[in-house]
Amino acid sequence: MTLVHRLIFYKVSYVGDKLKNFFLILFLIFIIQPITSFGKEEYIKGKVLRIEEAISPDEGEETEIKEIYPMRVLLLEGLQKNEEVFIEFPVYNENAYNITIKEGDDVVLYYDTEEENEKYYIVDVDKRFYLFILGGIFIIIALLFSRSKGLKGLIALFLIIMYIYKFFIPSIINGQSPIIGAVITAMLASIVTIYLMTGFNSKGLIAIIGSIGGVITAGVLSLLFVNKMRLTGYVNTEVLNYASLLKGIRLKEIISAGVIVGSMGAVMDVGMSISSALNELREKTPNITEKEIFRSGMNIGSDVIGTMINTLILAYVGSSLLTNILISIQREQYPFIRILNFENIVVDVLRAMCGSIGILVAVPVTALVASKMYTRPKIKNDEKMITENELTFSKEEMEIEELKIKELEIEDIEIENIEIDDTENQ
Repeated sequence: MTLVHRLIFYKVSYVGDKLKNFFLILFLIFIIQPITSFGKEEYIKGKVLRIEEAISPDEGEETEIKEIYPMRVLLLEGLQKNEEVFIEFPVYNENAYNITIKEGDDVVLYYDTEEENEKYYIVDVDKRFYLFILGGIFIIIALLFSRSKGLKGLIALFLIIMYIYKFFIPSIINGQSPIIGAVITAMLASIVTIYLMTGFNSKGLIAIIGSIGGVITAGVLSLLFVNKMRLTGYVNTEVLNYASLLKGIRLKEIISAGVIVGSMGAVMDVGMSISSALNELREKTPNITEKEIFRSGMNIGSDVIGTMINTLILAYVGSSLLTNILISIQREQYPFIRILNFENIVVDVLRAMCGSIGILVAVPVTALVASKMYTRPKIKNDEKMITENELTFSKEEMEIEELKIKELEIEDIEIENIEIDDTENQ
């Protein structure tokens, strides 16, 4: 290794240490501050102690209510904590409106203070406990199978989610560009995730560049077609109902921002897979040429692309499964031309196609960057610092050199003596 290469590597290592400190400080800031502050409404937790016999409405009375169940509920939160209240829980004729409640269930209660007589209403079953269990299973399996890598991945995921809810979403609400915010989010997510998983080295840098290239391509392409197809951003009637709350928000750009954020994970996976494989190939064959690395990257990418495209498209299909079912039920009422012009359908297709194109673009970008970087002189990562012994001769080397010099001097003296003797003899 030359001195120049060593200096380059140690400079990179220094920057890596600084980045590590930066991410640590960022992590601590997110830990201290909450994800976001939600307004506290009169919703509290309760526990169903007892369900009495059902009361049926008067005969002949037309009502949507089928029967009413009186319940004894223990308040677990609020000013009246640990007190028992009596609640009437209606069961409707239309089963879609009903909630199944059993004795012992934890429920969400709404406290109505506007009426003359203050009342509690059961809004839903409290699902937080099961969400915590599911999250715990996810964390345990990640740590069990991946250990330190799994822990780093969880930290990266936590930081990304915190950034999205702490900075990205508030910036959109404040009227800033969702696309710029999504690009920054994608860049930060790529850097944080790949850096924590691989460290600040050429393998990680190549994966970051390839991932960002693919994600930005997907975002730009989606923005182009959003404008070409004149989409409004009101993808369903629910969004229209909240139109008054969305004033000042760039809804059209949110579609493209969703493409960038949604495809980020899959594109990052492709970039990291190709970069790692090419790094291993370079380690095994140090004399490999730039052209051979690029060709190998494209071959590896072609194997990865098929499964990743299916993963992304099927994810979008799964998320809109109910919509697809409703369309299938009403296919006789709507012709094909109408179905393909529903905005929610168009947006789902746009996300799937642009995200898949982002994956495709990430392959040649990653392979090209890897072919350029992996054919440069190799710098060993196991050297930590430059010492005086690495820049100068060691004591043993100095002694050997001195002995060689002395031997040469002795030989010169002997040659001179021989020449003098020859001269005298003549």
